[in-house]
Amino acid sequence: MILTYINIPIIRHIKLMKVIITALCALAFALIPSLNATNLSADKGDYPLLSESTEESVNADCAGFFPETRQTAEDVTAISDDGARNENKNDFIKWVDFKVPYEVLKADYELYRAARAKGTSDFDFIDALAYLACKNGNSFETKSDKKRLEKLASRLSEEHITVSEALGENKYFGYYRECYKAIFGGSFGERADGTNGLTAYFPLAKGYWFSHYDDFGNARSYGFKRRHLGHDIMGSVGTPVVAVEGGEVVECGWNRYGGWRVGIRSADKKRYYYYAHLRKDKPFFEGIEKGVTVVAGQPIGYLGVTGYSTKENVNMKTKPHLHLGLQLIFDESQVDGNGEIWIDLYSLTRFWLACGQRAEVGNN
Repeated sequence: MILTYINIPIIRHIKLMKVIITALCALAFALIPSLNATNLSADKGDYPLLSESTEESVNADCAGFFPETRQTAEDVTAISDDGARNENKNDFIKWVDFKVPYEVLKADYELYRAARAKGTSDFDFIDALAYLACKNGNSFETKSDKKRLEKLASRLSEEHITVSEALGENKYFGYYRECYKAIFGGSFGERADGTNGLTAYFPLAKGYWFSHYDDFGNARSYGFKRRHLGHDIMGSVGTPVVAVEGGEVVECGWNRYGGWRVGIRSADKKRYYYYAHLRKDKPFFEGIEKGVTVVAGQPIGYLGVTGYSTKENVNMKTKPHLHLGLQLIFDESQVDGNGEIWIDLYSLTRFWLACGQRAEVGNN
């Protein structure tokens, strides 16, 4: 009786606590939608998105920063060594952390070119990157990874095996291969000089001053706080901007964050290139409009300082530069929203500059 008597108040307190907790949870869930509407409804701008509507916009400024968007081990193993997908899995890539240094990209490309010069195709640029990522756990170190590439090239030449065979069984090879294929898939073929190799163009025309550094992920606060998901290349107003890769112009016009901008989707639909802050008054090259198809190296616009304004054709950026973004798309559900994947372009732009092509375009 004494025990029962003592426990009755305790039970009552527990029940009361449950009621309070339930009420607090209900209140929290009621507030969440309004918080989302406030934080996630700003136009997308300095970071680019294919859709420009305020209702759809969001936190994609942090795409690639949300833990829930990272690839899980289960997702990775859903892709086999040859890139084929297994059934009954979450079967598209949701996370790409591109960390390959410029020096490693250049070394890989030189070995690729050397193999092609000898008339062999054993050494594959993309497969070699996937090989390195499997070996180093996607934690690249220039000196050791260049040695790995050299040893790999020797093995392939001497043993006449593929990169996959040289690596052996590895559940991550297919994942990394598909990631790098999405990045570089449209960047190799016949160049303007008739040789085969890297066909991508550096985004600014040859002969014009520019400077850049790695600013991916830096804080931005206009409109709302977010991360910078592009690469800024400083230059002079009027510098011609050219297409890195060919594709369809899917966006062409004003955005309050990016100012005058052009969005180009690659032929294989895996890449979306975003060129923003173009010149006031005459931002686009003649003939550039939504729906047209452009080729790599084709002039598309002029560098400027537009953006950060709801009013069109306004210069509100303080330093002339091109904001270049590259979004990877493995599934159409990733076109807009929290599932977007944007990658750091600093090492890539250096790679395009050193090993890619340059377009000669007169100022206008």
